[in-house]
Order: sequence, then structure tokens, then C-alpha cells
Amino acid sequence: MAHPRRAAQAAELADGLGGWSPRVVTDPAPGAGPGALRTARAAWAAVAPDATHHVVLQDDVVPCRDFAARVSDAVRELPDAPLALYANWNSWNGAATRAAALQGASWVPAVPGEWTPSLALVLPRADVDALLAAVPAGVTGPEPDDTVLARELGRRGRRVLIPVPHWVEHADGTSLVGNDVYGPRHSACFADGTAEGPDPAGPVAAAPDVLVHLFKGRVQLVLAADTPAPRRASREGYLRAAGQEGRGRGRSARAVAALRPPSGLLGALCEEIWYAAYLMALHTPAGRAPGAGGDRVRLCLRSLVLGGTADRADLRRWARHRVEPLVALAEDGLRAGFDDREAYGRPSPLPPERLAALPDAALIWSRPLTLEER
Repeated sequence: MAHPRRAAQAAELADGLGGWSPRVVTDPAPGAGPGALRTARAAWAAVAPDATHHVVLQDDVVPCRDFAARVSDAVRELPDAPLALYANWNSWNGAATRAAALQGASWVPAVPGEWTPSLALVLPRADVDALLAAVPAGVTGPEPDDTVLARELGRRGRRVLIPVPHWVEHADGTSLVGNDVYGPRHSACFADGTAEGPDPAGPVAAAPDVLVHLFKGRVQLVLAADTPAPRRASREGYLRAAGQEGRGRGRSARAVAALRPPSGLLGALCEEIWYAAYLMALHTPAGRAPGAGGDRVRLCLRSLVLGGTADRADLRRWARHRVEPLVALAEDGLRAGFDDREAYGRPSPLPPERLAALPDAALIWSRPLTLEER
């Protein structure tokens, strides 16, 4: 699916998938303003009459090596599952990807309450037909396709799976729908960045009840709850509520001091990065983690650092300049979290009444916590 301004880019992408005889479907009304949903609807409608599955790629993706073979294998292994082949590095689904990588899993369920990643989708025929029935031809309005996908698939109880690592990357370039305000947008763990490669036949991770989300340089916990939406907590508030206040403080302080951040703000960022990795490890099920040294895990920590600062230019520039020491800092936090998990166990879930009293996690996007508020 493409905008006419990206016709050449879309044609090049299609040429690389020649064995599939792909079609390029362009926005049917480009003069009407941004309209990802109307283009997506047109792309869904392009399903072949005899197809069992439909692959929809946006015009600004970069497929991984052996992409077509991976997709074919996945359809054989998971014929009934809708698949989203990418998650953004600063999204909840990106956080879920990192949690799954720590478990050594090959798939992770998409997080309820967030949009369905729509850069690259594999949809069973029944899902395509249901979407076409739910979204009228000639749809107008600003609602994004990823939001509609989440609503319609969720309404039918469909569980979207995301591969770990991801099978497409998001290409650099200017957004056509205003997403440049979020900074660079890349995969939380792109397959071509790891020697381990994808394994479509590998295990599906359990849906995590605690997601560690680093956004604008600040750790925010996304907590599953018996409420219509997940809840949000700061890492300080979460550790306090979980009876873990002060845990890791000395080791974190030593690791941050060794990095010699040039300002108090950047020192606070370093502490947040350390604790993000610490909490990721602390919540990894016992016996399920490959440790801090695997290249897939290291790639996830790199995206934690770069994605977690992408939305703030002041933090992003310094993080890119110091990315390797910051990844090493995150690795130290990861090891500390594994050590404390083995010594003390995983934190107990918060009581339902305490969870219900926390703010809606969707506020992360409209009213995020900031480093200055610490």
C-alpha cells in the first residue's frame, strides 16, 4: 500500500518480492489529505479470490533477508494467526518484544490497549473479509488504520502475534501522516541485526503482565489489570508499591557514576536506562532468560536506549553519541535484575484494587512522565 509520492519506493519494494507477483495499491484519494485507512482498505480489498492469507506491506518498509521464506514458514506454522511483522522501538509492543527476547521466544502476542502495528501484516482470509465488512469502501475521516485493526481484531477475539526478531525495518524518511514528531521510528529488534535469525517454529511468549516502557527518557510501567485498559506507574512508584523500594540503588549509582554523564539531566537518563533493563530482567520468568550476552538481547537493549530517547532531540543526540556505553550500562542493569530475581524472586503482582487506582496507561502518550518531574 502506497502514497503516489512514494510510487518509486513502492515499485522497488514490489520488485524485490517478484516471486509473489505483488500488486502496488495506491491511495485512492491522495488529494483528500492523510488517509492511511482508506489506502489500507483498498489494499485489503486487493486480496486474490483464492488466497488463504493476504500480506500487506506499507511503502516504507525494508524486509529482512529471506523474508518471503519466513512468511511462508510462518503461515504453515501458525495458519490461523494474524501476524504483525514489526513493532516500533518506543511502543508497548516494542517493550513486549524485548520481554519475549529475554525469554528466548520467537513470538509475542500484541499488547491489548495499543494499536496493532500495521507496517507489515499477514492476515488470514477470514480476517480480511471481516475487515472489509467493518470498514466501508470510500471510508473518510482521520482514524488510523492501526487503531481500526486493533479494534476490529480485538472485537472478534483475534490474537495478533509479533515475531521476535521483527521481519521488517522502518525506512528513514519524512512521514506523510505527521509521525515525525515522534523522532526516528525503527524496529525494536530487526532480524538482519542479529546472527541468530528468526525461527517461525519457535515458542510463543506468555503475554507479560508488566511491561517496561522507556519513553522520552523516563521508565513507565504498563501493568495488565482487570480494567478496560492497562494501568501506568512510574518505576519509583511501582518499586515502592511492590515492596522493592531502594532495590538496586547502590549498584545503579556506581554504574551511572562510572559513565560520567555531563549534566544532572543526562545522569537521570542513565539511571532510567539502568533501571529499565533491571526491571526487564526482574520480571523475566525464572529459567527462561538466555542471559545478558546474546546478540538478540543486546540488539533489544540498543533499541531501548535509542527508542527510549527518540522523542526528545536533546536526549536523542547524546544517546546516539554514547550508544555503546549506554548499552553496556543497560547490560549491567540486566545482570543486576537477574541477580536479584534469583536472590529474591519476581515481585508479587500488585493487588487488583491498587492496580485499578492507577492511571490509564494511555496517558503515556498524552501526558508522559518526564525526567524533569523526578
